[in-house]
Amino acid sequence: MIQRLSSTNINSARNVIQNKNNNVSFAATNPVSNQNLKQITKTSVINQPQTALNQEQQQKYIKLLDVLKNLQPSPNSFGLTPSKQLDVLLRSGKLLAKSNHDKSTTLDNLYNMATTQRVQGLDNTTLLTNTLDILTNPRIVTQTFGDIPNELKPKIVEHLKDGDSVKENPSEMNVYASGTCAAASIEVTMADKYPAEFARWVSELSSPKKQVMLNVKLDSLSKNTPEAVNILNILQAQKTNFSYQNVNVKVDADENAYIRAYVQSKYWDKGERNVADVLVQSAIMKLGSQNTYNSLNDVRAGQFNANPQGLIELEKTFVESLIKNKEITSLVYQKIDDEQNLVGYNCSFDKIQKHILDTIDSGDNVILGYVLTNETAGNTAAPGYNPRQHGAKNKVINGHEITIVDYEKNKNGKITFTCVDTDDDSQETIKYDADWLLPKIHHAGYPAHIVAADEAEIMKNMVA
Repeated sequence: MIQRLSSTNINSARNVIQNKNNNVSFAATNPVSNQNLKQITKTSVINQPQTALNQEQQQKYIKLLDVLKNLQPSPNSFGLTPSKQLDVLLRSGKLLAKSNHDKSTTLDNLYNMATTQRVQGLDNTTLLTNTLDILTNPRIVTQTFGDIPNELKPKIVEHLKDGDSVKENPSEMNVYASGTCAAASIEVTMADKYPAEFARWVSELSSPKKQVMLNVKLDSLSKNTPEAVNILNILQAQKTNFSYQNVNVKVDADENAYIRAYVQSKYWDKGERNVADVLVQSAIMKLGSQNTYNSLNDVRAGQFNANPQGLIELEKTFVESLIKNKEITSLVYQKIDDEQNLVGYNCSFDKIQKHILDTIDSGDNVILGYVLTNETAGNTAAPGYNPRQHGAKNKVINGHEITIVDYEKNKNGKITFTCVDTDDDSQETIKYDADWLLPKIHHAGYPAHIVAADEAEIMKNMVA
């Protein structure tokens, strides 16, 4: 779900506080029908994949094979047994990739997941196979909540804390259209480009300590140290161990995430979030929403909650910067007036395309928010939308977050983007022609150095 702020990147956090009453939002819908297209092709950030195991790694690998040896392919594995998935990760270099927040490898974290105690109600094998599914094929990540069986609901309500709105209104547990598209998009990139970090999150969030620590470089938020500290304070990060260059940030999921995780471990249906999805998305939502997220009803509060669902652009960029441990700049490309009409752009489509291609070529993905208007939506217009009733031509009617993971260029130089949409009820990637997608991109996040040359111009055009 996209929510627009007047600021364009994490370094404008102080301005957000002053302008938060100008925030607007719109609901997410599926833009076009999906097609069966090729898998993600650029799946590793490792320049020289390591596949040779040392003695300790061999022991862990053999132990994992022993745990997995009798397991059949899961519905999300595309026919691969868990043992074969482990081999695929080894050959791709993902298995020995190291976390960017500590020195643990994907193998280390899978081994811990398989051999050490998990949170009560969650089992090692389900978590391990869920994680292998996502690491092997990040395109399967979904934001679709599973249904909670009626017989469980009274027990859930009974154990909720006083003040939880679900206790007063149990129907809030029936989440049909979730607002976790930004969180799910970040999850896609974690599994695709930062596999050890993704496995570490699942392992540690599902352990009895229920938390993961990030060793954050302050310059991943701002080159100005006081500004970086201010950003952490504004977004209410759970921080410890400050130094001049680094800070530790505690990340945890809300307690209700473990109810959702338990339900998915026992009552999962194909097309729904698995247990790993639940824990990672819930932790991202909590981190981004100033620790206010409730996984049972998919509602957040916090000082930027113009809409009770989803993360706003600033929050998403904050979380992305922390996880990647590098400065991410979110550029807002569209001019949208107070009546939610698309009235112009802050730079050319050629520049937008260059920002995307340069980022993909650097080995990273691009998470973007796009909008549809009554002029561009066609058959995907929101149900019941009436242009005469709802406003002028080019009225924004919905929006969504997706991830660009690759691109192709034909002989005429035309670009086609390969994307993961976590809300399209498909396990395949989807392709969009650049000519179709570029005019619809509201904002996108990039490594700061890639877009540094154009940031000032875009910021200036925003206020012109």
